[in-house]
Amino acid sequence: MHEEERIKALQAENETLRLALAEALAGLEEAKARIKQLEDQAAKDSHNSSKPPSTNGLREPVRKTQSLREASGKKSGGQPGHRGKTLMMVPTPDHLIRLTPPVCQHCQQELAHVSLCRAERVQVFDVPSLELAVTEYQVEVKQCPCCHAETRAALPAGISVAAVQYGPNVKTLAVYLSCLHLLPVGRVCQILSDLFGTTFSQGSVLSACQQSAAVLFPVLQRIKTSLQECQVIHNDETGFRVEHQLWWLHVAATSLWTLYLVHRKRGGEATDAMGILPTFAGTSIHDGLNTYQHYACTHALCVVHFLRDLTFIWERFEQQWAKDMKALLKEIKARVDAARLLQATALTESEQAAFRSRYQALVQTGLAANPPPSERTGKRGARKKSEPLNLLVRMQQYHDQILRFMQDFAVPFDNNQAEADLRMMKLRQKISGCFRTEAGAVLFCDLRSYLSTMRKQGVHLLTALRSTMLGSPLLPPLLAAE
Repeated sequence: MHEEERIKALQAENETLRLALAEALAGLEEAKARIKQLEDQAAKDSHNSSKPPSTNGLREPVRKTQSLREASGKKSGGQPGHRGKTLMMVPTPDHLIRLTPPVCQHCQQELAHVSLCRAERVQVFDVPSLELAVTEYQVEVKQCPCCHAETRAALPAGISVAAVQYGPNVKTLAVYLSCLHLLPVGRVCQILSDLFGTTFSQGSVLSACQQSAAVLFPVLQRIKTSLQECQVIHNDETGFRVEHQLWWLHVAATSLWTLYLVHRKRGGEATDAMGILPTFAGTSIHDGLNTYQHYACTHALCVVHFLRDLTFIWERFEQQWAKDMKALLKEIKARVDAARLLQATALTESEQAAFRSRYQALVQTGLAANPPPSERTGKRGARKKSEPLNLLVRMQQYHDQILRFMQDFAVPFDNNQAEADLRMMKLRQKISGCFRTEAGAVLFCDLRSYLSTMRKQGVHLLTALRSTMLGSPLLPPLLAAE
């Protein structure tokens, strides 16, 4: 009897140990998965993911050989045929100063009455001494002898009735430094104070920005209309700090037009508020944000995003299909570039079919190497898919949008236009921190939309800003020509 009790005790202990071992093994598997996930995150940087270069930190510099940009084969510096720029003499200078040698520099002989051999010209381009010129307007007021009402003379455009104020030119410079060159308001005040010997307050800078932006609404509406009528536009979004909270900066852009919107939301509510995609009938190029897919326009995905993801899969998991897919996408791009030089607008149907077939074959190879995870036992929800499988699912689901650039040459290979238009806006945040108010963020976005559009269309930006100070903003040339 004693022996049977001991056996039962050992069996119970054995069962307890089995359960503990199973629990420990399950915990070990979860820990391994978590370690793997963290290692994958740590392995990502700007060359193999969509993370910006600023997140690379102090690690070893990204290897140049891993760049997605191909070597052009050209020497550095100016290329043959490049029109150089240099300072050229003007036929009529503003000031002319004659310099006459008084004596010979060798024997000290007087030269005052010696005839001239020749005159050598030296032109110096410089800024005159900067100082504010004060103009006083004496506004006459007269009383009508008939109705006895007083009539005040009209002030010039851009001048208010305040007794003392800054003029349009210096206010234009303040907005130019603050909104275009992204200088903090305090530094703008310091620059203006040092240049002109005056005390330019932060309130004066902000007031100038408000005055400039107040007249832009009709222009921005016409920019929005022009974007809606484009054949292809770029869309993107990025985080933006407003009132110490995470907001989102949205952009719709082409090589000629730019429109920014700052919004609390990232998804459809913000895109609807921008008012372009809900009625857009062309092709929108964007990243993988699912919100864009809800609109009825034609869609194209940025292929460079996928090249980075494929680079990560190859480097981290060493899966050959990823390397081959990356090479295929680059091959298609090279073929598109060559066909574009021949004035083609799309690859031939046979070429497209061949490329699609190779694309789908690589996706199937990848799916075979990355089977979906088994269902959880005892826990809710499906197991998390691996990064290679997630990428493969996206590439299978959106293959038409990824390969759109070979069907329509008006669609570029990447979304660089939108990303470039967002980059300077992010720089403003890095320099000056978050916006204190929503109104300040909206004002900044409106001014940058106008300035970016005018710059793209070749307008002198100080001239454009001065026109807003005078209450009659210049239109972008493509609108003015209508």
